[in-house]
Amino acid sequence: MLIPIAMIILGVLLIVAEVYLIPGFNVIGILGALIMLAAVATAFMQAGAVGGVIAMISASALTGGSLYWMWKSGAWDRFVLSSNLKTDERTLAREGEQRARYLGKKGVAVTPLRPTGIAEIDGERIEVVTEGDFISPGSQIKVVAMDRRKYFVRLTTGAEPSA
Repeated sequence: MLIPIAMIILGVLLIVAEVYLIPGFNVIGILGALIMLAAVATAFMQAGAVGGVIAMISASALTGGSLYWMWKSGAWDRFVLSSNLKTDERTLAREGEQRARYLGKKGVAVTPLRPTGIAEIDGERIEVVTEGDFISPGSQIKVVAMDRRKYFVRLTTGAEPSA
């Protein structure tokens, strides 16, 4: 029974080394888990059902204890992203206000809009999308709608392309 016990201890040590020394879930952690499974299988073959169940319970307890110890020691902080990727509501509102300033504004198509292209509005060049129509460069356009990342424009009524 010394071989399965040694294999269980080796498997737990490999998993602990994986958590503390090697970032991610790599070959070492998988190897540790496979060694522990082999140890339990060996215990079933050498000591029968009772020895196998004892080995399984002890392997589970040892693994659970080491995982609890790692959790209490702060090793699990390596697995959790500590920074927040969400933007706050004020930033979103500010960006929305900044983007909404183009709504209703008139400008000039800098490139052909078929349906996407570049327009100049209030001295700034922005990417715009037409409602499906082709608009030639130099045409007067108006921003009629806004999506999260797109400005929708249409040709202003009665405006002819400038030369």
